[in-house]
Amino acid sequence: MSQVNYGSADAVVSRMPSPSIWNDCPLESIILDPSKGRHLFEDFTAGVVADATVVLGQRNGLTAYCESDDATDVALQADDEGTVILTTDATDADVTCIVDGDNTSGLWKTPTAGNAKGLWFEARIKSTSVTNGDFGFFVGLAQPGEAKDAGGCQGADAATLADVDYVGFAMKSGDADDLLIAYNEAGAGTAQASDDAIDITINTWMRVGFKVVTKSQGTYVQFYVDGEYLGSAYDVDLTGTNANWPGATDMNVTISITADGAAAVTDGIYVDWVRVATTN
Repeated sequence: MSQVNYGSADAVVSRMPSPSIWNDCPLESIILDPSKGRHLFEDFTAGVVADATVVLGQRNGLTAYCESDDATDVALQADDEGTVILTTDATDADVTCIVDGDNTSGLWKTPTAGNAKGLWFEARIKSTSVTNGDFGFFVGLAQPGEAKDAGGCQGADAATLADVDYVGFAMKSGDADDLLIAYNEAGAGTAQASDDAIDITINTWMRVGFKVVTKSQGTYVQFYVDGEYLGSAYDVDLTGTNANWPGATDMNVTISITADGAAAVTDGIYVDWVRVATTN
């Protein structure tokens, strides 16, 4: 008997991961044979366990850091199962951050043109504010150890991005309704950020993601919002030398917010889920 698979449109608007990103990821192969790669889907249904400055996820080596020493800054939402909110304590430069790998081990290696292993990433988030001067945030992959004071991939005033290894999506506090595509090779290049790439609407869910695609012309990183490919103008070309791309770097899932001077105690971002996979 043949099997019938019912699919959905590539850019389907839904709560769950986008087929346009994940349709070429060999998830079944990775799950059945861990030597093929690594996969994480964290829906936060296991909750979080608070302990002073550190909040530990119950699986996947998740670590949540609260610079304010207030563990309630990372809170599971009682009225929205499997959703976590990251907030600040209205203190300038206050950092709240969730990472995997226990904030120590980089679990996801970024590709290079000569070693174009598969890499897929997506998260579902929403922001509580689009007011300039409140806070900034980053969602993506970054070098290990960013759950710390002055961490989270952003500068102390949340208006800049730090000189660390990362690839993902960032909002700077000075332009709170604009989500940037951002990547950087620490100390080697110039941080890349695409202004006006993605609009942020207050309290509105959005799925942001990227993946590595190999074409006849070369290897590229493509970016997506709500399952829609943003187009070749935003691709990162890995075919030749790219001093700004953090290639062959061990990364952690990194979701962080950094308060600016005007932040309120309730300012922050909601995170519904995050998914990432790589092939060996």
